[in-house]
Parts: sequence; C-alpha cells; structure tokens
Amino acid sequence: MPAFSKPEEIYHYIGGIFETAFADADLADKLAGTGVVLKMVCSNPEPALLIDTQNRRVVGNAFDAPADATMTMDSEIANGYWQGKVNLTFAMARGKVKVDGPVAKLIKLAPLSKKLFPVYVERLRADGREDLLVG
Repeated sequence: MPAFSKPEEIYHYIGGIFETAFADADLADKLAGTGVVLKMVCSNPEPALLIDTQNRRVVGNAFDAPADATMTMDSEIANGYWQGKVNLTFAMARGKVKVDGPVAKLIKLAPLSKKLFPVYVERLRADGREDLLVG
C-alpha cells in the first residue's frame, strides 16, 4: 500500500479533508455534534494531527495536544483508510491501528468519516498524486 513521504503531506491531505468538512455547514454540524477531539499519530513519516470536531479545527504537529482518543498507525494504513480501503475494526483487531482512549468516541465518527473518503481520493487525483492511490 502506498504511503506518504513527508509529514506535510499528511497534514495537507488528511488534515485538508477535515478542513473541507468543516467548511460544509451540514457536515461540520454533524462532526461538532460528536464532540470528539481525535489525535492521529502516524509513523513513516511521523506527524501528529489533531482534529477538534467541536471547535472545527485541525492542528498539525500536535504531539503534546490533549485528545479524547489517539489513533496510532503507519501512514500507509492512514492513506488506505481515508480511501475506504482499510476496515478500521479489522485493523484495530490486527494491531495495525492502536487506540488510546475510548473506542466508543471513534465509533461516533465512523459514519461521518465515510463521507470524507471520496473527498480524499478526489484531492489526491486533483494534485496528481496517483502514486498514493490504493488499487
């Protein structure tokens, strides 16, 4: 599975889909309704991205920021997940995604996350990043 090469790419693509979602009034309200503050920590490369749904903001380089739940995974898993190619439950069961904090909070986000998959794929395509597309 293809992976990112720089933390800035993760901030741009994964952070960017949440910024797009927060700009959509309906989706932003639904995300805010979950009240979840999620931190995504990736490896290979190693960024930390904070997604604060209630305050509708995305923060990069957020290693020390408090969160309700922290998801830790390799960047290739993150890339595949946001394309709808990685089942989060199976990835957690196999240890490919580790969660620190209440899994129930993440479950609240799952249905809304699926609405972001096409936005993510389109952003990769628009930027000519076919190298990151999962077949």
